[in-house]
Amino acid sequence: MNKETPLLYKIVFLGGLMLLCSLTLQACNGKHDSDDNKASNQENTSPVSNENTSNTSSSTFTPLNIKLDDKGFGNITSLSENETSITVNNRNITGRLSKNEKTKYYNESGDVIAEVKYKETGFKLRKPDGTLLWKIKVKENKVKVSDNAENQNPYEIKKKEGGYKVKRMEQEYGKVTFDGNHVKVKSKSGTYKLESNIDSYAYGVLSIDEIPAEHRMIIVAELLKGKQ
Repeated sequence: MNKETPLLYKIVFLGGLMLLCSLTLQACNGKHDSDDNKASNQENTSPVSNENTSNTSSSTFTPLNIKLDDKGFGNITSLSENETSITVNNRNITGRLSKNEKTKYYNESGDVIAEVKYKETGFKLRKPDGTLLWKIKVKENKVKVSDNAENQNPYEIKKKEGGYKVKRMEQEYGKVTFDGNHVKVKSKSGTYKLESNIDSYAYGVLSIDEIPAEHRMIIVAELLKGKQ
């Protein structure tokens, strides 16, 4: 055997070993780069997803605290299509949109005390068994509130002189005036006061003493939700 043959084997062996190490190092670097890219993609996508979720759940509604003269009357602390929270007569009422496109209002015990059925021209406030309590009809320049399906002898809330007037059969029941964000509703039982930047027929409902306080607050909330 030629003396140079073992040396040739050594050279081939060392060359192959170096090639194997080089391939192994490249594979490790490739995996590391892939992991870095994956982590980078996750970092880039996560903030966008969180931001969109936050924007979807945010609300710009300012709670309404209503006083009758100098005493507390009630408040609306949340107002949305899915859930509305009302406090009146020291009782908490929660309205939730149901699957059949009605809003049901619950007392603190979880019992349904009233429901709202929506129509193209307004809505009906009903007892849990479906019996009509109040029908609210929204027209271009007025809102009608009546205790019958035919809207006979309704209360009418009309826009007048920078505010609203509440009448029934030509008799005046209340008047709504605005002074900046300060709203006053004069009625036979006193003056309701609140702060709001929303110009709405809803406040006139407060002056209709014939409607129980809980029902008045529900109607006010529903008109505000519809921006009427």
